[in-house]
Amino acid sequence: MPLLPGRVVLPLWAVLALVGCHSAPKQKGESPLVPPQMSSDSCVLEIFFVRFPFGNPQINGHLWQEVDEQHFPALLRQRLARNGFRVGLLSGQLPIALSELLELSDKPPPSGNANHAKVIEMDCPPRVVRRRLQIRSGQRGEIVASRIYDQLSVLLCEQGQLGGETYCQAQAMLAVKTFPQDDGRVRLELIPELHHDQTRQRWVGNQGMFRLEAGRPRRVFDNMGVSAVLSPGSMLILSSLPDRPGSLGHHFFTEDDGQLEQKLLVVRLSQTQHDELFTPP
Repeated sequence: MPLLPGRVVLPLWAVLALVGCHSAPKQKGESPLVPPQMSSDSCVLEIFFVRFPFGNPQINGHLWQEVDEQHFPALLRQRLARNGFRVGLLSGQLPIALSELLELSDKPPPSGNANHAKVIEMDCPPRVVRRRLQIRSGQRGEIVASRIYDQLSVLLCEQGQLGGETYCQAQAMLAVKTFPQDDGRVRLELIPELHHDQTRQRWVGNQGMFRLEAGRPRRVFDNMGVSAVLSPGSMLILSSLPDRPGSLGHHFFTEDDGQLEQKLLVVRLSQTQHDELFTPP
């Protein structure tokens, strides 16, 4: 009987010697500590819409003194100004006035994965609306800049001529596209559009391939589109000129909920999937 324990222990040692101290194999991608990887041609944009009292001299004056408006061609700036838009680029250190306006010291950055939706609605009542948009190269995204107006009369200055147009069920939109560059920067394009009337069906396509697509008619203002190459952390800033009432920019960047307010749009390049190992010489 004293030998029985030895007969039990020896087989266990033999089993341990054969098996060793190997842990169970881990399934790739299951670790919660490993963040999901973006596709190589995508980036993440951080988008802010800020509402403030219409004509505020501090925001319309002092803030823009720290923004580079000269980055864009003079003809484009003139065309945008005649139609009530103002645009500039901000790189480097964030001005204190803008940091306070965006409430960055009070609110943590959005948690979780970036929003993959192609449409970002920024026409909500809160004073500061903050969203994140992950978008692939050349993919179209949309920023909803206004509510739907039953009827919208717009003053347009085109080719030096001032005219007016009226749209039914109109809504201001900004079409967004990004194009990652080899050096880790991203070319960002924003084009203002007016979507109007009821949803219709139309045939779209090219090279003999067509499909039936439902959507609202849109007026695209290509000649007022802005393009800028952003480094991570750089910001594209857009707003309206308070002395252009009734203009296209006025309807994009004002809101009237019993009290007229201006809006400031800030688009920041937050993240890219750039890898210097694959940068061509």
